[in-house]
Amino acid sequence: MPSTYRLLLVGYFGIGAAIVAWNIAAASRILQSRRKLSISILATGFGALLLIPGLLVAISDASLVYGRAIQPLAWLWPTVTVLFVIQAAAALSRGRVSAILGVPILTYDVLVAMVAICRHLNAIGIVPPYFSLVLSAAQSDALGVVAGSAALSRATWLLVPMFAPALPSRSRLRVAVRHVLVLGISIASALVLIELPGASETISSYSRYTDEALTARSGSDFQFGLKIFPDLRSAPPGVSITNDFQLADSLGIQVLSIVVDPEAARGKALDSLSHSLDDVRDDSTVLIVTLGYPRGARESFNQSSSAYVTQRVADVNRLARALKPNIIVPAYEPYGEGARELGTVSPEFWIDFISRAATIAHHVNPNIRVAVSAASFGSRDSVVYTWAASRGSPVDVLGFSLMPGFDGATSLDTHMHIAQRWLRATAQPKPHWIFAAGGYPVAHGEASQLLALRGVLAWATSQPSVHGVIFTDAGDYDAQRGLRAPDGRLRPAFGEFQRAIAAERESGTQ
Repeated sequence: MPSTYRLLLVGYFGIGAAIVAWNIAAASRILQSRRKLSISILATGFGALLLIPGLLVAISDASLVYGRAIQPLAWLWPTVTVLFVIQAAAALSRGRVSAILGVPILTYDVLVAMVAICRHLNAIGIVPPYFSLVLSAAQSDALGVVAGSAALSRATWLLVPMFAPALPSRSRLRVAVRHVLVLGISIASALVLIELPGASETISSYSRYTDEALTARSGSDFQFGLKIFPDLRSAPPGVSITNDFQLADSLGIQVLSIVVDPEAARGKALDSLSHSLDDVRDDSTVLIVTLGYPRGARESFNQSSSAYVTQRVADVNRLARALKPNIIVPAYEPYGEGARELGTVSPEFWIDFISRAATIAHHVNPNIRVAVSAASFGSRDSVVYTWAASRGSPVDVLGFSLMPGFDGATSLDTHMHIAQRWLRATAQPKPHWIFAAGGYPVAHGEASQLLALRGVLAWATSQPSVHGVIFTDAGDYDAQRGLRAPDGRLRPAFGEFQRAIAAERESGTQ
């Protein structure tokens, strides 16, 4: 892991933990000062009391696994952030804190509160004001420096509000801590504010897909699929089995995609997964299985890349035998998820690994089709794609992950243009799939998810060699990008997907 990234990561979590500790200590001092009861004192007391529970709720209610039980408390985190704004504003207005410290703290707290309120409104199906959506996107952009693309979809990446120091201190250490923390939150606020112009363009960028329409395809030439379950490190959660199969049935789709990390590709976890798929497997169901990455993948790979490859090929063997997939993807986005987990390795490594995995999968069952998916659309992805697209490669199916970026539809459009250029450069293209399509309803708003899906569907149906699109995901589990929100509500993108399926089927019967 690069030292710069490690430093940023340590800085982010270190400042976050320090702010939490500061808030508890500052609230204790303020409440022990025995001032008369006031709005500021109430805000301080309740803010300190609810800070940790609010953080736990903010993280937990983002997942369908816990969301239904915690949803009645979903208001807690935005309420906590507002209490911090009240305390900081009162301390500054009454001169209990100097402007040098008070103004940066109040500014930071207001930004945190506006994003928290925006995302809460989003979560309950209310369209938030445009400016708050821009702030939400700007915060994701700022945190992306540390979190990468996870900042767009993971609830764990957030900013913690800070109490203003409403009492003077004679301790040099406390004074130093105050200034260090204020410097940290000032940098965070500056990063968010700097991103505002770009974030505004991000939210507006999706409007380019407003009038996009599907191209009619004949018969069963084009299929729609759904990624079900979280990325599995153990047996599928019961709630995902119930919800995701019900959702697939309501859409009437017969293409299911799952991502199985190595921890779930063996033993009881694999047996349980195989059993959970028994009821949906039939001659008309297409099952797509993607092998993910284990915990500590980078460390294992750096210790011995050959041992790592041997273990992953064995995982492919077990998955092929136990799940009997129609399509198996042995490398989960080599230059997307793969680069995040292993680092950027050479195209030759991936070509060798995919070749070995394909040999095993075809040996287990010649009818299994081996697939490769491009996600970064850079030069390395191009090398792997060109090899996989050649007639002599063991790859049967090629595909793309087409998700928006931090700049919204701008990078999505660029990736679709690159994908089209790659397709045109191949004389007789092999079958292609879009293995991931969708958006980021929390970071960019639910309308953006709908429009991103519309744009990808319009492009995909216009490409004769593209045979299907997989929506990512069925629900919010380890990432907030599902058709089903944590409270069980279906997002507007569900209606868009449903209409697209119905329209394509209607055109296919004419």
